[in-house]
This record gives sequence, C-alpha cells and structure tokens, in this order.
Amino acid sequence: MKKISFFFVDSKPFSQLVGLCLLLLFGFLMVVGLQILQPMSQSPAPGAIRFNLLWQGCSQLLIFFVPAMLFAWLYQRRPAEYLGLDLQGRKWLLALVGVVVMLLLVPINDWLTYWNEQWQMGSVEEVLRRQSQQSKELTQQMLSLTSPGDLCLQLLVVALLPAVCEEFFFRGCLQQVLQRWFGNRHVAVVVTAVIFSLAHGDVYGFAPRLVLGLLLGYLFVFSGSMLVNAFVHFFNNAMVVVMFYLNHRELVLIDPTEPMFFSWTTTIICGLAGLLLFLVYFTEIFKKPRPKTQR
Repeated sequence: MKKISFFFVDSKPFSQLVGLCLLLLFGFLMVVGLQILQPMSQSPAPGAIRFNLLWQGCSQLLIFFVPAMLFAWLYQRRPAEYLGLDLQGRKWLLALVGVVVMLLLVPINDWLTYWNEQWQMGSVEEVLRRQSQQSKELTQQMLSLTSPGDLCLQLLVVALLPAVCEEFFFRGCLQQVLQRWFGNRHVAVVVTAVIFSLAHGDVYGFAPRLVLGLLLGYLFVFSGSMLVNAFVHFFNNAMVVVMFYLNHRELVLIDPTEPMFFSWTTTIICGLAGLLLFLVYFTEIFKKPRPKTQR
C-alpha cells in the first residue's frame, strides 16, 4: 500500500493543496451521508444530547483528522516528522507557556467578541445572525448536562477532539502547504487563521477565532510541535466547557455567553505581557547565539 504514496510524494504545493481539499471533501461527504442515515436528534432529553455529542466527535474525526492523516501518509516521506509529533525536548514547557500566553490574550479576545457581535452585515445580516444563534444554541445544549460523567464526555468531544483534529488539519497540513505555496510563513499563518475562523461558520465569532488561529499558527511555526498546539487549543476549549459546567451548577456567577468587559488597562498590560512571553520563549529574539566552535 505504501507504494501508492510514490505518486504523490514531492508533488508541487498546488497539487498538494488540491489533494488536501479533495480529502476534506471526501470526509465531509461521509459525514453528510451518515447524517442522512442517522440525523442528529432535536430532543432536549439527556440521551439525545449525549448522542449529539458523540455524533459531533465522529464528525470531527471524519472531516479533519482522517484527511490530515491520509494527506501526511500520501504526500510526505516522514509523516510523523511533518506533523510535528516529536515529543522530545522542552515541548511540555512550551505547551504550558503557550497556555499562559493564550490566557493573557483573553481580555483582548473578550473585547473583540463584543466588537464582532456589533458588525452590520447589510441584507444578509438576519440570516447570519440566525445561523450564529442556532450554532450557539446547539453548543449550549451540548454543554447543558451537569453530571461528572457528562463533563468528561463534554471535555472529550467539545474540547479534546476538536483541538487534536483541527490542529492536525489546519496547522499540521494546510498551513505547511500554504507556506510552501506562498514562500512566506507569515502569509501562510494569516491565511490559515482566516480559513480556520471561517470554517466554524459563525461570522459573529470570526474576530476572536482569528486571533486564536494566529496564535496557534505562530506557535506551530516556532515550536514545530503538534503537542504544543493541541494542548493550547484543548485548554482554550476546556475553559469554555468548564465555565458552562460551573455556571449550570451555580458554582460561579459568570455567564460564559456574555463578555466580561475587562478594563482597557488590564487588556493592554495582559496583551503586552503575552507578546513578550511569546517572544522570549518561542522566537530567537531574546536567545543568545551559540558560540562558534573553533576548527
């Protein structure tokens, strides 16, 4: 079977992009076909909600994870290395630092969320707002169960699987193909972040997801580790899941669906601290050059 990849390895970036899109389409059609056979339930019953959660998890695997794995296997000589699966070195430290950077960007994303929700979209605004509301209602329904077992299921399906599947597809595959095509890593990061945000299908959540996509894109550029990206993405998703859980159980009063409106002072300080921390740990700006060895 490995001989099949002989026809795809070392192909041009455009050919790889077309192949990745075809694999994505294949996964999407599989999900559509399965959904026709077994549509998601509209019932608010706990059993139906759990079924919808499992269905969402399967959809993530078929649309993003399977195409990413097939793409790396077909088009790359060293799939594991290409996808950044090396766990050696300071990867866990970088993952933790990445989480701190992401947390420091929360005030900025909070203001961006509020600003994004005020966008005027002209004649299509009513349709887009209805679509956004339906997406939010579906998420809130899937996160409405409050037992410890359901929390574990929510963390698996809403936090972990999207983090892993989306990172493998968007950063592991799409961003690297675009970087080869454009010959510029910054352009590749920005374009991938835009596509990543649009793929969620919610225009009124575009801006904060774009910032998350930019952060994840540059994390992968400078760390080269899928562990770092998946962990940061998972932590971002898990915060939302846990906040809904605690709010439903009345353990916290913060409504996760509403902006928190941080002060501008807090927003600016946290943003600058996050940028500095990122530059120190992930770029070469503050790293001392190694002394040259004499020959």
